[in-house]
Amino acid sequence: MHAIGLYMLFSLPMLWPIALAILGVAEGRCGWWMHEAGHYSVTGIRWLDIKIQELLYGLGDGMSASWWRSQHNKHHATPQKHHYDVDLETLPLVAFNKVIARRGKKSASVRRWVSWQIYLFGPVTCSLVALYWQLFLHVRHVVRTRRYTEGAAILCRWIAVGVICHNLHVSLWKGLGGVLFAQAFGAASIFINFALNHTHLPMLPKDQHAHFVEYAAVYTMDVTPSWFVTWFMGYLNFQVEHHLFPSMPQFRFAQLVPRVRQLFEENGFKYDSRPYIESLQATFKNLGDVATFMVTGD
Repeated sequence: MHAIGLYMLFSLPMLWPIALAILGVAEGRCGWWMHEAGHYSVTGIRWLDIKIQELLYGLGDGMSASWWRSQHNKHHATPQKHHYDVDLETLPLVAFNKVIARRGKKSASVRRWVSWQIYLFGPVTCSLVALYWQLFLHVRHVVRTRRYTEGAAILCRWIAVGVICHNLHVSLWKGLGGVLFAQAFGAASIFINFALNHTHLPMLPKDQHAHFVEYAAVYTMDVTPSWFVTWFMGYLNFQVEHHLFPSMPQFRFAQLVPRVRQLFEENGFKYDSRPYIESLQATFKNLGDVATFMVTGD
């Protein structure tokens, strides 16, 4: 996808919006691949998968693999648990539930921003999160923890961006605009698809507990597979299976579905699998409900 996008930029410049969109989606694909490497399921060789993740995430997304692993492990340990799942700690940019939203009600600017989150989440908020990670949070982590491979990969990414812009003979501002335009597609493809599997589901209070299977059955869900959905979501539409077997190669999840469904039915759990559009509607309805709560308190 990178090759196609770059070819279009250099050979078919009038199609630059399509080219940048393709490059943005390619950036998102790097995110899916690094996710699998971060679970050590690309080769099954831990040190090699870590190096693959460092290169993919650094070159492809300009981010830190070690920071991601430390945070993502916490999410897998307690998905949707208040105070423990770091993926819920999203203020001031977005609030996925009313418990988190209450923290921001005292701030007029946070209330105003969150009240518009149903409209801002896809085109604006996702990009802001990515920029914050790229330009501050992940760079700080790399420097603090002396992650030299990650730092070199991130630096090479930005050098490559500069070389491409130079060879395209575009100004600094046009180059920056192009990077932001492409990144908007990459960030949205990652964060929106992530949100489908978790954010609109119940949240477990911090003083309550669930066992391993409950976390997968109640606090995650699948998005019904098709060839496109499975490709677009990088096999993470099989989120229930992923949380039960996080180190399993992700292309095997489809084979596991009948067994997991049977396990849930025999033990009184609902196997929650919904079509992509229905999942998308539930996700944005939840964003709207939380936005309304920020304004009205209901």
